[in-house]
Amino acid sequence: MLGLLADTAVAAKGTTTPGTYRNWNGDLDEVTIIQPFRLDTYNDIAVESFDVAGVTLPNPNENTYEAVRSALGSIKPAFIQGLLQNLRQKPGAANMPRGKGETLVIRARLLKVDPGSQAARYFIRFGAGAVKIEMLGEVIDARSRKTLLRFRQERRSGFGAFGGAYSELFARTARQIGGDVAALLNAF
Repeated sequence: MLGLLADTAVAAKGTTTPGTYRNWNGDLDEVTIIQPFRLDTYNDIAVESFDVAGVTLPNPNENTYEAVRSALGSIKPAFIQGLLQNLRQKPGAANMPRGKGETLVIRARLLKVDPGSQAARYFIRFGAGAVKIEMLGEVIDARSRKTLLRFRQERRSGFGAFGGAYSELFARTARQIGGDVAALLNAF
């Protein structure tokens, strides 16, 4: 138990020291920092790949099948929106270094896209029937192709008008994960 508390205390400060952390900064489920870097030495951030191939779809006869299938195409743009909104240095902005050609690359893979239950969200509430997205990713230096860090994050959204529309909740959840990854990058 003491080791867990120590990890949480160190991670809560937004550490950038190499190691593996659970509940990093209170935001990310798991972060492995392989090599520290300085965000201000990069002038661009690119989401190179966003793999959805491993996501298990509901049975085509279920009413959530189409919601999950269509969400797979909208999660990446929502993730990027959340990432860009929360970065302290915006790619292409005046405060980003110019002419260095340095790019951070994000590769992500969706592990879970769970639609939950709109009826449970509406009738039961209190987080019942929440939409869930789980993602695994890594941040790479584009020039050297070295992996700098890895992350794993699951987020849930369980409320909205009339139980929340699936598309709205999937997009909100993906934006939150993008914001979590931005907070991770901002620590460097």
